[in-house]
Amino acid sequence: MKKLLFGIIILLAGCKADAPPEWVMSEEEMINYLIDLHLSEAAVQNLRLKSDSARVVFAVREKYILKKHQLTDSVFLKSYSYYLKHSEKLEEIYGAVVDSISLRQSLLKEAK
Repeated sequence: MKKLLFGIIILLAGCKADAPPEWVMSEEEMINYLIDLHLSEAAVQNLRLKSDSARVVFAVREKYILKKHQLTDSVFLKSYSYYLKHSEKLEEIYGAVVDSISLRQSLLKEAK
């Protein structure tokens, strides 16, 4: 009985360790932020500006996106660092980002 109880405690402790800390953006928040960030990056690239000008325009857009998502750059960077250390979660996040952007692109093509 003691071995079973000990095994359950170990299992529960292991599950708890997989949960991200409170300060980490949720996967859904990260997905939504990255979608906006990548769409903004593509929009700036489509402007065909010189690299210095593109950096300035992107920096302004990035600040807007952070504000839109009620984030600071440090929260995003810390969260991204967390997900880099948990590559399976980051892979899922980017899979969702790519799927969402692809769907939007398909819908835009159909609308034309």
